[in-house]
Amino acid sequence: MMRVLLPILTAWATLFLIPATAQVQAQAQESAPAQAPVPIGNEACKTCHVPYASHKVNIYHSDCLACHTPEAKHLAEGGKGTMAFPTADNCLACHQHNDQGRMNWAFTEHKKARLDCRNCHGIHSPKIKEINIGMWKTDRNSALCISCHKDVAARLTMPSHHPVLEGALSCVSCHDPHNSKTASLVSKTEQCTKCHQNVRGPKVFEHAPAAEDCMICHNPHGSPNRRLLQLAQPMQCLQCHSVASNMHGNPPRGAQLRGCTNCHSAVHGSQSDPTLKY
Repeated sequence: MMRVLLPILTAWATLFLIPATAQVQAQAQESAPAQAPVPIGNEACKTCHVPYASHKVNIYHSDCLACHTPEAKHLAEGGKGTMAFPTADNCLACHQHNDQGRMNWAFTEHKKARLDCRNCHGIHSPKIKEINIGMWKTDRNSALCISCHKDVAARLTMPSHHPVLEGALSCVSCHDPHNSKTASLVSKTEQCTKCHQNVRGPKVFEHAPAAEDCMICHNPHGSPNRRLLQLAQPMQCLQCHSVASNMHGNPPRGAQLRGCTNCHSAVHGSQSDPTLKY
């Protein structure tokens, strides 16, 4: 008996029950409010980060998720603690290729100080947006450096200083923020003589400190003494030299102690005089 009824019941369910269930489900979907599609990529970011809606026309910085890696909680709730910011390694994944200026980043002082690219470079906009009136001639690179290097900023206001605040020089004229002091194989003296070529060697009679390191005698950022000297004459010279009595009298006369370069004018080296007088 059951063998006869089973095909009949199956056919009846197929004809009447399944179409009715499908019709009920369709009506329920039509009555439910329509939901907006979930945004992905930049569109998801712009729903909250309105100021960055027109961020970076540059195609290489046009994708938020290429630099930022948000957690699922950030996409759902927002908040600063759930967003991973790009590290120097993330930036170098693109910016290291065919770029000699950044190939030594791993050895730099900034890297040793645990700085990332975003500490100096603004990802969405420049770090330095305005320059105060005291530095209105200064370029933005120098203004950015001075914002951290306060000791150098103080030196640049001393009576004798390199003209960074005046706009004639920039910090990056002498310093490479992406390079290492040792990996570049450029001595401090060679760095200085790129501009100060009148004191460049080699000389027949060298003055050892001048050939070794200009900073033995000079402070490159600024000094209260003339010509960027670490100490005023004659104390600068007396750090190394004694006053020979057979050459300067016994006791030395006051005129000889006022300025050593009054007689020893070739203080950076001479081509003809071993006493560096000319």
